[in-house]
Amino acid sequence: MIFDKAMQAAPDRFKVIRLSDFTTWGIGGYTASCAVTSEQELAEVLNLLRERSLPWVILGKGSNTLAPSEGWHGVVVLLKGDFTEYSFKGNLVTAGGGAHLPSVSGAACSTDLTGLVFAVGIPGTVGGAVFMNAGAYGSSISDLVEEVGVLHPGGAIEYLTAEECGFAYRTSVFQKNGAVVLGATLRLSRAVGNSGELRREAREILQLRRRKFPLDVPNAGSVFRRPDNGPPPGKLIEDCGLKGYRTGGAVVSRVHANFIENAGGATSSDVMHLIEYVTDRVRRNTGIVLRREIRQLGERI
Repeated sequence: MIFDKAMQAAPDRFKVIRLSDFTTWGIGGYTASCAVTSEQELAEVLNLLRERSLPWVILGKGSNTLAPSEGWHGVVVLLKGDFTEYSFKGNLVTAGGGAHLPSVSGAACSTDLTGLVFAVGIPGTVGGAVFMNAGAYGSSISDLVEEVGVLHPGGAIEYLTAEECGFAYRTSVFQKNGAVVLGATLRLSRAVGNSGELRREAREILQLRRRKFPLDVPNAGSVFRRPDNGPPPGKLIEDCGLKGYRTGGAVVSRVHANFIENAGGATSSDVMHLIEYVTDRVRRNTGIVLRREIRQLGERI
């Protein structure tokens, strides 16, 4: 068992967690975990895991992630301590991979720096946002990236430009190459005009999100990526009459059809069966094949 191997490798570093407590869907069984607070500690832990051939994954705030209800036979690494900090210098903000993205966005607005206001309501971390090239309202984190610090599988630390990160719609090179995002420096712009305008815009975005999305029930955000050519996934799913369609405890949201809610007791199998059903219905009705934006724990897509 992975639990036993992890505990034997370093009993003072690893513990068992329930993944449902660490994912926004509130779904997931038990797994081994390890919290790290510095780059050196992270490098040591990952080296240990590789030496023992133990699978591992970095988990941020658990948004955009489906964890298996039966548990995961791997080690979840949580970025804490230094990784959660951020600071401003001129028009630049430097944030650790574990920094809370809405907090960084809110702090930028309060400092009269514009560019990151779109992220004020996106749950997750800076590292997760870079990994997925998160975005909203026509903006993406890649628009702002000045530099990204990464830890390569071999242990080398490198600082990459935005061009070297291979950004595209909801993707980056880090989804394929196994590098861990240690942190990022983002270039923002000084706001022009009334100092309260950015904060007002941030409040309006949060209010809009509350009206448009089912924020009062457990979910993982948008389930499907927008097709290259075609309407948004929510419209495609709604036009198929699938709002409110249910598999077990998983339900296509009546608020926004590109969200799947955990209506109570949903399992990872419920969610995947519902995703497969929705994908098949949309394909048969429209010819468009929807691609998942959410990721199953540990997978690369």
